[in-house]
Amino acid sequence: MASCTYSVPDKNASGDNFYGAFICQQQYIDYFWEVYGFNGNKGYWDDGFGWHDACNTNKPLARTFNACYLLTYSASDYLNDSYDAPQNILQWGRRYVRESIDELRSFCGDGGAVASFSGGTAELYLSFWYDYSVVERAAILVHEARHEAKGHNATFPSGSVFGSSDDADSNWDYQGAWTFEAGYLWWFYAAGARTTSASRERARQAGNVIIDNAFATHPGFNI
Repeated sequence: MASCTYSVPDKNASGDNFYGAFICQQQYIDYFWEVYGFNGNKGYWDDGFGWHDACNTNKPLARTFNACYLLTYSASDYLNDSYDAPQNILQWGRRYVRESIDELRSFCGDGGAVASFSGGTAELYLSFWYDYSVVERAAILVHEARHEAKGHNATFPSGSVFGSSDDADSNWDYQGAWTFEAGYLWWFYAAGARTTSASRERARQAGNVIIDNAFATHPGFNI
């Protein structure tokens, strides 16, 4: 990466080796590039970010493509992405992301935020690619997409692993970005297709971290 310093974690544990075996086909690369906000943003994905090396899952672009593949194909009936489909975010989550995020851009970041959203543009930072698994990255895209409609409205609870800022949601019923992210992870754990048992378990664990730490009032349940 041109001006970023990073190390690549275990790609079996993150799911990047599993999903990376699928993304290196031009039809997928073209589809993801066109519909998930990459198009028109080449300048943010070239140099060391992977534009010239789109199959290399050590680099951010391919690691983002992995998340896009998971987001697109993890519902059993992935061709049905209607919002009238059963209450299964695996089916309509990809549509929600592509309709809410107009521009998807990559940055090194300052070591703090994982991602951010403003005015239809989502920015991804180093932590997104190298601290989170493929399924968590897909759920983070859903989280950022939700910010098109709702921002956070509360402070993290005392002792939260996310700190003490005002980036929490008040409760589950607020249906904010944390509910959408945890809900996606929950559905993936329960019904995710074309994946591995390890990725589904990773989703359960990550979802519970959110449930326990991202709401001012605990939802009162866990996955």
